[in-house]
Amino acid sequence: MSGSKSSGDVVGGKKHEVAIHWFRNGLRLHDNLCLLQATEQSSTLLPLYIIDPDAPFAQTTGRKAGAIRANFVLESIEEMNTKLSEQSEGKSQMIVLQGKPEEILPEVVKQLGATALFYEREPAAPIRESDAKVLDRIDTKKVKVCGFDTHTLHPMEHYLAQTKDQVAPSTYGVFTKIFNKMSVPEEVPDVSIDENFPPLPLSIGDLTAGKADSKDACQWKCPTLEELGYDPEDLENRFESGIDFVGGEDAAVALLDRMMKRTQWVCTFEKPKTSPNAITVDTTGLSAYVKHGCISPRRFYHELSKVYAKCSASKLSKPPVSLHGQLMWRDYNNLMAYTTPKFDQMLDNPVARQIPWDDDPKILDAWKKGRTGYPYIDAIMTQLKQTGWIHHLARHSAACFLTRGDLWQSWERGAEVFEEELIDADWSINNFNWQWLSCTAHFYQYFRCYSPVAFGKKTDKDGEYIRKWLPQFKDWPTKYIYEPWNAPLAIQQQNGVIIGEDYPHPIVEHKSISKSNMARMKAAYDEHKATVAAASKVKDGPKT
Repeated sequence: MSGSKSSGDVVGGKKHEVAIHWFRNGLRLHDNLCLLQATEQSSTLLPLYIIDPDAPFAQTTGRKAGAIRANFVLESIEEMNTKLSEQSEGKSQMIVLQGKPEEILPEVVKQLGATALFYEREPAAPIRESDAKVLDRIDTKKVKVCGFDTHTLHPMEHYLAQTKDQVAPSTYGVFTKIFNKMSVPEEVPDVSIDENFPPLPLSIGDLTAGKADSKDACQWKCPTLEELGYDPEDLENRFESGIDFVGGEDAAVALLDRMMKRTQWVCTFEKPKTSPNAITVDTTGLSAYVKHGCISPRRFYHELSKVYAKCSASKLSKPPVSLHGQLMWRDYNNLMAYTTPKFDQMLDNPVARQIPWDDDPKILDAWKKGRTGYPYIDAIMTQLKQTGWIHHLARHSAACFLTRGDLWQSWERGAEVFEEELIDADWSINNFNWQWLSCTAHFYQYFRCYSPVAFGKKTDKDGEYIRKWLPQFKDWPTKYIYEPWNAPLAIQQQNGVIIGEDYPHPIVEHKSISKSNMARMKAAYDEHKATVAAASKVKDGPKT
């Protein structure tokens, strides 16, 4: 079910006596087709969220979300529960159960005697694979399963229907031509939690699945961060990026409204011209809300259209750098991930060039913990750890540095770290970006390399970003803030940071290693060309 109509539509006015709405993303009441259909087609409805305590909010199987993203989702669940319970005057609430979805959900269906299951599908492969395990255990002869493709502007299959042989376009330019032939659907009406909102099933008292103690109703409530095994101290600096990334629809809508009031900024927005080392968030800050469905991508798109209508067309920025372009880019990333097998790895990934990366856990750990000896890179990784957010160009710098630029470690390892730590971690976008930045796929100009020194200076010559995130350097002379190893020992002593003792020496020498790595990339590319040529000869066969 990808449009405004689902195959679960009520026939002859008869509603499902017991239905389940399975929440994952889509934690909102506005433009939520899945929830709207569930409320309209059900006499009673169980709003359900399942948390796997072994890997809370995982995208890749078994890879738990970091504390900051986990807390964001918990806040979003809590807000939805408050709306359900208060606006329904206690007739409804979010039922939160802990366990494996493939074990919990079929049992809930059975115990409640549900005849319909509503859920929002996702393009990401591991989520689809996980969903398949769940649905395989549900008797679809007895239960109508209604899935909705509303995580993106358009369902992935709608894009593929516009292509030859249903093969995804290999470039953004071709994708844009397809996108421009389609109209972004309008929003559906908000879900109203009023006297017509379906109450919880009468059989709710029989529900024991996912409860540690079947007699303890509080087991249905949302667990705390600590109860899921996280350390609350990891949240101490979560607001230091200048935007309060509080989970939930209300914060998302309020932030969108604030951004849309900046008419000139919205109309002329060009993402590459924003600052990777701004002290506060220099973009919309909406990525986490879009990822978790607290704001509808369609609402975001249409609100932008309203603002664009106020400006001269000649002055509007254009995709891909405009804000419309960013939402289109998101769909393109999702489409590539949707259609590419093994998208999160190099081996057996048909779009990935095979590059012989090194594998050094100590080097990876130094990068992850912000101990590379390059203050700009270390400030980026510190901000990520403390707030869960970094600017997209900061992500570019950190990714290039870990892979082809300096450390020659696999993009897969970096993607794993970002998937855990980013508050807006999206499996499809994250893996696409790491392939791009490592020149493994999608982008092949490996001779263009982010300098861990010069790039940061372009937008922050005084190093204020470094001083904020690495406070040991707050009083350092600007001359040495990006290259503290060049500072005379007297200056190091005067400012309380001795290189090699209080802060590490550079993990590599950038100028020499980047040149060496370019040679390694050229060799890998040459090998790729030779492999492709050999395969082509075999395919074509001998000439007669």
